[in-house]
Amino acid sequence: MKLTAVKDTRSHRTRDSLIRAAEQLFADQGVDGVSINTITRAAGQANRNAVQYHFGNKNGLLQAIFDKHGPQLAERRAQLVDRLLSDNMPAPQLIATAIVEPLLDKLDDTDGGEAYIHISAELIASNTLGYDLAEKHSLQLTRETKIAKLAAQELTELPAEIARQRILLINVLGFHGVSDHARVRNNVDFDPLLRDTDFMASNLIDSMAAILEAPPSQRSLEVLAKRRLTAAQGHSE
Repeated sequence: MKLTAVKDTRSHRTRDSLIRAAEQLFADQGVDGVSINTITRAAGQANRNAVQYHFGNKNGLLQAIFDKHGPQLAERRAQLVDRLLSDNMPAPQLIATAIVEPLLDKLDDTDGGEAYIHISAELIASNTLGYDLAEKHSLQLTRETKIAKLAAQELTELPAEIARQRILLINVLGFHGVSDHARVRNNVDFDPLLRDTDFMASNLIDSMAAILEAPPSQRSLEVLAKRRLTAAQGHSE
């Protein structure tokens, strides 16, 4: 093997070991609770600048984690949308199912899948807003256009602004629901039904679909009307 190939292989192994160490530490202790030095030591790296060399900084390491898992998750969701559409499943149930089931698949991914769910749950609020502010967001996330287009086409009984925010809300609920379940499912101190993944998943999907199906209250419509008026006045000035 040529020297360059040996270096590339070693570099790849180092990069992977840093990602795996960061996944577990971020999942267990929170992103802000873990230092770069802690990650470097956990990965067994003697070079204290290994993270900076391979990723630049902690945010670059986070980006690598999302690049590792995000495209696969998005592809699985897109495939699921196509299959469920052919089954004529109602749109709210379809959207909720397409969000949740691939997250459950990640729990069985031994290469950092569960850790990715925990990290995503911690960062989901800023990440969901990042879809709207991609140029200002610190992480570049995989766009899931198929679910977004389906929601825009099917949730027409809701005002567009309400439908859009509810999609964000069910994404938050999906990640947190699966993340929380992952932390209790193997704990025998909890009621067996609370640890049952199929039961949790079905109930979570039902709850998310209900969020999409619920008619907006008069209060929500009034607030929306005021915000639209304020925005229109701002544009006219």
